[in-house]
Amino acid sequence: MQYEKSKSFVKSALLLSLGGLTAKLLGAFYRIPLTNIIGSYGMGLYQLVFPPYILVLTLACFGMQSSISKLTAENLQLGNKEKTKSLFFAGLKIMCATGVLGTLILTVFSNVIAKAQGNVDTTVYFCAVAPSVLFVAMQVAFKGYFQGRLQMMPSALTTVIEQMIKLVTGLGSAYLFMPDVHMAVLGMVLGISISEFTSLAILIVWYFATKEKILLRRARWQTREYKELFMLALPVAAGGFVMQLGQVIDSAMVVNLVTVGNATSLYGLWSGPVNSMLGLPVSLASGIAITALPKMSKDNVSSQSQSNKTFSLAVGLSVAIALPCAIGLIILAKPILSLLYGGLTSQEIEISAHLLSLSGLAVLFQVVLVTLVSVLQAYSKPYVSTSILAFGVVVKAVVNLVLLPNPQINIYGSAISETICYLFQCVFAIIYTTTKLKLKGDFTECLLKPLVCTLAMTLVITAFCLFKSDFVGSNLGTVLLVGVSAVVYFGLLIVWGKKLHPVKELSNEPTV
Repeated sequence: MQYEKSKSFVKSALLLSLGGLTAKLLGAFYRIPLTNIIGSYGMGLYQLVFPPYILVLTLACFGMQSSISKLTAENLQLGNKEKTKSLFFAGLKIMCATGVLGTLILTVFSNVIAKAQGNVDTTVYFCAVAPSVLFVAMQVAFKGYFQGRLQMMPSALTTVIEQMIKLVTGLGSAYLFMPDVHMAVLGMVLGISISEFTSLAILIVWYFATKEKILLRRARWQTREYKELFMLALPVAAGGFVMQLGQVIDSAMVVNLVTVGNATSLYGLWSGPVNSMLGLPVSLASGIAITALPKMSKDNVSSQSQSNKTFSLAVGLSVAIALPCAIGLIILAKPILSLLYGGLTSQEIEISAHLLSLSGLAVLFQVVLVTLVSVLQAYSKPYVSTSILAFGVVVKAVVNLVLLPNPQINIYGSAISETICYLFQCVFAIIYTTTKLKLKGDFTECLLKPLVCTLAMTLVITAFCLFKSDFVGSNLGTVLLVGVSAVVYFGLLIVWGKKLHPVKELSNEPTV
């Protein structure tokens, strides 16, 4: 029985992760020709939109998806089906209201935001992307409801469809309007609003097609449900706000503090090609954190031993995915970027490669952190996660302030500060979950296996780089080496671990 539960967790996490990875691969495929068409300055303009946009989006959604997911899972476990109806509609009404407010804020203050960033050309872009705040906010209620029932297909499907629409509209705008970079970027930003509207429409249709849909006329007004949602959502929103504020501060610091070269172009390299590569493994592992929240919420209600198993499984999967990806990005940064972003100049490739190598370990820390934050939310400790996130952002800002103005470091300060930020946050989250929540994981499955297999993979990569450097430097060599590295890593996991992930063992053996 426990084995079946573990299999269900892995399947749900895998479905979301594959959806996230597919979307990210589409995004990477999208950014490669896009960067080659509109250049680093155009990418800089495009990327400047996202920190303020995501910040407003975070405020509008303020953690409601995780709150709906957690409370839905708990009440279904307790058999309170009527309560889930009130929770869903309370969340939907709240999201409609905050979504409209967020759209208005981004529209009215677009010029103020653009001036604060140091580039007034982005004003119209904020107006174009503003409607998507409402569309995303409404999606939150539906996704939280589905995820609370451990139904991950709607979220996975819409994630992929959104990215496909962005790809088509973005590349279409770039080809149509270039060399007018401002019109090209405007078309790309409008594509975001179109994609989010389409995603919302799909979720609504899916909801009314499901047998478990909740009829509006049967939902009762329950003040208690509003209070429960707000009590959980506000600290989650605070954590999300803190992280997005950190991104806004980072973008403003780069543009205003970097004194060597074109700051906007350098920010375009950091936020474009580099962050695209860093985001791939994070997207692949994202389903683990999303699935862990409702699963651990249910386990916390019923069984501490099962909570330990789910915790160990979630952390083990996170490390198993993130660690080899982080090391691979560090060692193969330049050949991977040369393969994917051939339109960049050799100097831009060199800068991007150094940035990627410096920030590669941040992938591991971020993936584990995201999973641990979901665990804290499942245990109704969102204020703890918010405090941890805030501490990391302060550390990042301080490091940026010291490093970015230094002409010898300049843009590389962003990569260094990001790695340090996630390291601090991850360490404190681990300390709290293991000491205060008394959650324990299997050391061999969570760390030892991925670490040993990654070391073996690293030796293979290093040997190729030392003795076949010309081959590795070619596009074909890079592709083959990445494939060989993946075969070595996962092959060793299979030989050692009976299975790729700690599922069966965790269902039959006690954690330590």
